[in-house]
Amino acid sequence: MIQHLFLYLFLLSSFNAIAQEPVRIKVTEQNGLPSNEVYSIEEDSKGFVWIASNKGLVRYDGTTSKTYDHPEKVGLSVFELFVDEKDRVWCMNLTGQIFYAQGDDLTLFTDVSEEFKGSLGSMVVVGDTMIVSMYRVRLSIDIKTKEKTVYPIKEFSVGSGLNSVYKNRPTFTENGKVFQVIDGTLSTMDDLPDLIKAENRRLPVRLINKNDNEFYLIQQKLGENTVMYLRKDDYWIKLETPELCSVSRIDSAHVINDALYLTTKNGLLVLKEEKNRMVLHQHFLKEFYTTDLFQDADLNIWVSTLRNGLIIIPNIHVRKIMLPEPLPKRLEKTVNNELMVGYESGNINIIKADELVFKQIEFPTASAISTLKHDEKSNTTLIFQKLKNYLYDHDSASYVVIGKPLASVKEVDFTNKGFIIAALSGTTIVTKIHEQKFLAKSELYYDHKKRGYTVLHDKNSGLNYIADVDGLRTLNSGLQEKPITYKDRPVLTRNLSQDKYGNIWAGSFKNGLFKIKGNEVIEHIDASNGLASLIVNSITIDDEYLWICTDVALQRYHIPTGDIKTLKARDGIPSFSIIDMCVIGEDLFMNTPQAVYRIDKHKVFKPLFIPDYYFTTVRVDGKDQPSATSYTIPDQRTPASIGFNANGLRGLASGKFEYRIKNKTDWIPQPQGNNTIQFATLPVGELIFELRQAGSDTVKSLKLVVEQPFYTTWWFWTLLAINTILAIIFYYRRKLRFRESEKNKQLRTLALDNELITLRLENLRSQMNPHFIFNALNSIQEYIVSNERNLASSYLVKFSRLIRMYLDQSRENQITLKEELHAMELYLELEKVRFEEKLIYQLQIDPALEQEQVFLPPLFVQPYVENALKHGLLHKKDNRELKVAFEWDPADQSLQICVVDNGIGRDASQVIKKSQEHYHKSFATYANQERVNLLNSKRNRKITVEIIDLKTSTDQACGTQVCISIPQ
Repeated sequence: MIQHLFLYLFLLSSFNAIAQEPVRIKVTEQNGLPSNEVYSIEEDSKGFVWIASNKGLVRYDGTTSKTYDHPEKVGLSVFELFVDEKDRVWCMNLTGQIFYAQGDDLTLFTDVSEEFKGSLGSMVVVGDTMIVSMYRVRLSIDIKTKEKTVYPIKEFSVGSGLNSVYKNRPTFTENGKVFQVIDGTLSTMDDLPDLIKAENRRLPVRLINKNDNEFYLIQQKLGENTVMYLRKDDYWIKLETPELCSVSRIDSAHVINDALYLTTKNGLLVLKEEKNRMVLHQHFLKEFYTTDLFQDADLNIWVSTLRNGLIIIPNIHVRKIMLPEPLPKRLEKTVNNELMVGYESGNINIIKADELVFKQIEFPTASAISTLKHDEKSNTTLIFQKLKNYLYDHDSASYVVIGKPLASVKEVDFTNKGFIIAALSGTTIVTKIHEQKFLAKSELYYDHKKRGYTVLHDKNSGLNYIADVDGLRTLNSGLQEKPITYKDRPVLTRNLSQDKYGNIWAGSFKNGLFKIKGNEVIEHIDASNGLASLIVNSITIDDEYLWICTDVALQRYHIPTGDIKTLKARDGIPSFSIIDMCVIGEDLFMNTPQAVYRIDKHKVFKPLFIPDYYFTTVRVDGKDQPSATSYTIPDQRTPASIGFNANGLRGLASGKFEYRIKNKTDWIPQPQGNNTIQFATLPVGELIFELRQAGSDTVKSLKLVVEQPFYTTWWFWTLLAINTILAIIFYYRRKLRFRESEKNKQLRTLALDNELITLRLENLRSQMNPHFIFNALNSIQEYIVSNERNLASSYLVKFSRLIRMYLDQSRENQITLKEELHAMELYLELEKVRFEEKLIYQLQIDPALEQEQVFLPPLFVQPYVENALKHGLLHKKDNRELKVAFEWDPADQSLQICVVDNGIGRDASQVIKKSQEHYHKSFATYANQERVNLLNSKRNRKITVEIIDLKTSTDQACGTQVCISIPQ
């Protein structure tokens, strides 16, 4: 049967090399960098990173960036960064402008456009001397006076090179020699060795400091060869260079930890000197065009790129292994410093950790590897796929299929007696392999049907430790169980490991780490012991150390002393979703679901770095305050906050900070990584706020002046009491005045109403003028004398009805339009008789008017109609016409009344009245106007009356028009 067949694996007959890359952090436009196109970078003494880019000069503090500009600056791009001993940051652009940044200002220093004519130069500044050059000319500029000294460069000059600084002196090569500027004087330092001939169009010579007494000299002819020398003890030593140096143009060169780092368009080359040879030690970032680099005070390597912003290598000793397959599921240390990697695909890689080569084992089933377990006695490894199991023999490089496979195995271990304990997704069991098969379910020695997490066999005591959903328990050789508890609660764990002292270590889901002896928890490791988090993802033993991976940090715990060291993301740890960890030699290997990482377990820990820190913002009541040494806070309940920062990649994460109010509070620890201190309240008075790194005697301080709230002072309460009494007095006096005012208002209203009644009566009397009554009675008499009794009766009825109607309406405040029209018709019919039928009148009524819903003051329109008849039409012999129009204005919501006559006009009527013997001013006219005024005094929307004199085209009077607007 196939499970009994041995398959020999020669898919890859030999081991293949495997690459590794240091873990990196990218800083690009997506996370705050102004531009991805970076030409050079430098660090100043305060830890600020300075960036020359196509968007200008940029300062970066590890979190935020600031772009510098100058009003006279031409273009955006700047190049050739140089930081001098005064922390001035120098740069130049293609037009020849040279700038320096200091503090928050960018200063235009000088312009060398006439000398450089659009070419980019090489620049260094030492003391009061600047050396700046291009391929045709070299300038020495006095920083104080800006005086220029020109040194022309001969065409095809032998050894013409870039400017450098050696032993704190400007240094450069020219005409076959090495020159230095000493106290402003040019002096020869040495002759140059054999270099590439000038006519071969070689690249400029570079001088790179190795240490205080040695430097490298590099010259390239791209595509052909690279010449490299080491100047040591006043001698030139020629060094062989790797071929890759000749095909990759070197943009910059730097010495870091005795290794020569070269930035090229093909990534970063790391060369190390070995017996007069420069050996390519590492080649990484191959996919990036690298332009410059430096190592900061915290040993992070910052690399600039031409298209991808900045790449930071936070820890050169944390490397990602470039696996031939993605998705590594499990790791297992095997024999001879070999590492076995199991993949999602079901394949296996065996990696020789010391040589970093691998060979691949492929299996007939493409099912994910669930776990691996090496048996040192037999030098075999159990390989568990999800549904298939294999036993790999390392000596013969072959495997056999295990029959009756275990499914979904999480962890297994071997016992001293040859049994296998296993945690499965649905159970934990004790079984064994017999005739290349696992035991059937009915044959199992132990079967606890609960979801398992992990297992471990204690080879000293013979106890088996089994962890499942019920907790952790021991299983002895007699298969007797005993639960392990802590403070009467079960220990829920997914990681078990045993140290050389016989202790069992259990990493829990959310309760930290437990140290166990036998069936007892003898120590609980949590935050008080320095554990970064109570969630433990993975653990492994390394002699007297325990490596712990929580969800926020990787830590190394010294078992005898309890000392703990911590690595976080900014220390170069790329992820804390660790599945497995194992130690091989000097390296810790660990895997996430995406990658495998190799960590130098000693060198990975950087020395303690204490960055320069400073205050950034002070906010009072949510508002930023101008920078000062003293800040005023209005009162003790005004919220205030103080922000601070520490430059660099690790910055705030590199140390612990604490603060206090001097002589008021003890030192209070600030949460690591949090750079804002909040105050909800502060005591009144002059306070000194102090900030320091934990354990340091150096403090930085601010003065805070917290003013006493005015509402807590005695004078405030005195004034408040006085004001309260005055307010009460004022209130009651005002109330009395208000009542008096209301009373007077009511009296005025009554007076107005009385006056209106009087005016109505007067108006009624004016309407019932003697002429009208006399004419009406004469008409009745004539009808009677001429025996026209019916006409006399009809006229008398109409006259009486009109008189009765006027009397009834005079008692109302307002009447409907319908009632007004009825009275108007009766009145005009009677007046027509008086005019001996020589009167033509017309009542025009807008159909849109709802006569029952529109109201107007009683006896209001009739006086205007009577005026038209009496003063306009009476003196006209014939063709007497009168029109009274009633219209609705929907826009203004008002009744519009227009009385139009074709009489003699107001002027002619006035002349006639004045010629009469008993002339008097019309009372009706005065009464009408007074009545309008009285009505308007009680209305928000006013009644308006407009009288218009009508005239012909020859300016002759032809009538009068009265327009009345009554808002509803």
